[in-house]
Amino acid sequence: MAFAEVALPLPLRRTFTYRIPEHLAPRVTPGAQVQVPFHGRRALGFVVGLSDRSPLERVLDLAAVQPGAPITAHLLDLARWLAEYYLAPLGEVLAATLPGGLEGFAGSRARRGAIEDPVIRLALAERRTLMPAQRAAVTAITKAVERGAFAPFLLHGVTASGKTEIYLRLAQTVRESGGQTLVLVPEVALGSQVVAAFRARFGGRIGVLHSYLSLGERRRNWELARRGALDVVVGARSAVFAPLPRLRLIVVDEEHEPAYKQSEQLRYHGRDTAVRRAQLLGIPVALGSATPSLESLANAARGKYALLRLPERIEKRALPRMHVVDLRREEGGSSMLSRPLMAALAERLERREQAILFLNRRGHSHHTQCRACGFVPSCPSCDISLTLHVSPREWHCHYCDHRASATPDCPSCGAALLRLSGAGTQRVERELAARIPHARVLRLDTDVARARARPEQVLRAFANGGADVLVGTQMIAKGLDFPRVTLVGVLDADVALHLPDFRAAEHTFQLLVQVSGRAGRGRIRGEVFVQTCTPEHPAIAAAALHDAKLFLDRELEERREAGYPPYRRLLSLRFAGADVAEVERVANAAAAALAEQPVVGVEVLGPAPQPLARLRGRHRWHLLLKGAHASRLREAALRAIEACEERGLPRSVTVAADMDPVEVL
Repeated sequence: MAFAEVALPLPLRRTFTYRIPEHLAPRVTPGAQVQVPFHGRRALGFVVGLSDRSPLERVLDLAAVQPGAPITAHLLDLARWLAEYYLAPLGEVLAATLPGGLEGFAGSRARRGAIEDPVIRLALAERRTLMPAQRAAVTAITKAVERGAFAPFLLHGVTASGKTEIYLRLAQTVRESGGQTLVLVPEVALGSQVVAAFRARFGGRIGVLHSYLSLGERRRNWELARRGALDVVVGARSAVFAPLPRLRLIVVDEEHEPAYKQSEQLRYHGRDTAVRRAQLLGIPVALGSATPSLESLANAARGKYALLRLPERIEKRALPRMHVVDLRREEGGSSMLSRPLMAALAERLERREQAILFLNRRGHSHHTQCRACGFVPSCPSCDISLTLHVSPREWHCHYCDHRASATPDCPSCGAALLRLSGAGTQRVERELAARIPHARVLRLDTDVARARARPEQVLRAFANGGADVLVGTQMIAKGLDFPRVTLVGVLDADVALHLPDFRAAEHTFQLLVQVSGRAGRGRIRGEVFVQTCTPEHPAIAAAALHDAKLFLDRELEERREAGYPPYRRLLSLRFAGADVAEVERVANAAAAALAEQPVVGVEVLGPAPQPLARLRGRHRWHLLLKGAHASRLREAALRAIEACEERGLPRSVTVAADMDPVEVL
């Protein structure tokens, strides 16, 4: 008699035992997707182990085996590591490895018959002559590929130093040896240009995996990858689970990006998962960035990563000239475009060059208030004011998606005295239309990407000269290469600088350096105008001077004194529920359990409400655990969670562990 251990995609840190009927036995293997009886219904799950005996006397039978290939042994091992490291249910981790995650698992079906390569073949792109530093990087990583051994590299190159050309050369070497390459990017917009570069160079067999594709497209590309029909897969965070049977190299572009960390459900980090996957397979992994995370720089300093530097732009092109505009000295503060920036923009338009205007806020205005009665339109489910959008005209919550019709008069008293502040990309677009009516403007933010066009369509139009100015959020801030862009305007460098988060300065510095790097990537030197009310802040001053060391030295000293990464590890225990009193009670119970039975080397901060104390109708509290060792943080988190369960955790309150959080909002 044979039995299967099955993990269900439920918030349960355990597996379930089922007897395998004889007629199903040949198809029940580790990684197979199965149907099982569970609480009076059929549930989908994954086989994670087989045995010839059961610890239980009464065991139900497996109901069916789903069609399609099982999850490979390698991805099963990766899933087990993720479940242990991030304190996540194994079934939910396994579901996340499928295209579309839990959604894809629920409707997964194998496609039968031949799958044709959908790639349109293009003329091969010109191979650039490598700079000495590029050549050294290619040589070092190629040797690791040939050795077939785990080797993590940190590729630290200034903007426009030719990191993409290095990725192309390495992928070509891997392909010639019969292997496959996985390239991770943080933003779908960046992915479109990376895919275009690979398709132009290779001509085909390039696949894409990201959330803006339909579920059917994701399943199709996932199946192409599994069958070995793709040489390169480019994708966002979840592409780290792509089933590549001949994987020989993993590239993580813009490795510093917070977008690699999933903030809900399975709270994994795509970059760290990529490094672990490379380690399990015994292959190299290359982490590239112009502004590496402090954690990656620390790993390089400790010798865990091999550091490869690209200190110059290709063809020794100059970095852009930086201008800091102090908005406190600007007259007529209602405009989003300062006088120096307007003059530079007019000059570029006259010379038929292109410009990028960056503002990391979408919508029109983030704060509306009646001057007569003081009314502020606020979200009924979140502790945040609603953002005004003008197309369509509505107040919109960017957290829970609540929408309300935006009236020209105050909804409370009827006065026509609404004051707008906190400008977003829609307002910038409208102001450009009013002040420079002949300018052709494109906008790219989440609203555009979801409602009107895929990011690659907007970027293709801009690259082909279909607009003079591109306005956008962080979707346009990194990795993109437009040779005709000679001007970048950062309209508000202070947007995220003063958030209650220990990484706020680091993220601001990285964004400024990255978006500034979009200027002057062609023959003409670029210019960047950074508008700010705090020009003296180290993050802004260092970015304006192209001096990363100036920023890093100060930031690292502050992190060391406060005991934050990279000097200590963090784990955030998060409590959420509809009843604020119950949430507070559970958070206090968790803290009390750790006070009664402390874990050596773990410091406990809190509990306290999170800065956004109510989100999507749920009140939120958290405990922050700090320590030198991840294993002890996980031990403390499990102790706190188990204590809450033993004391009767209300079903309405959820407890989630976030290992290595990238933000604590």
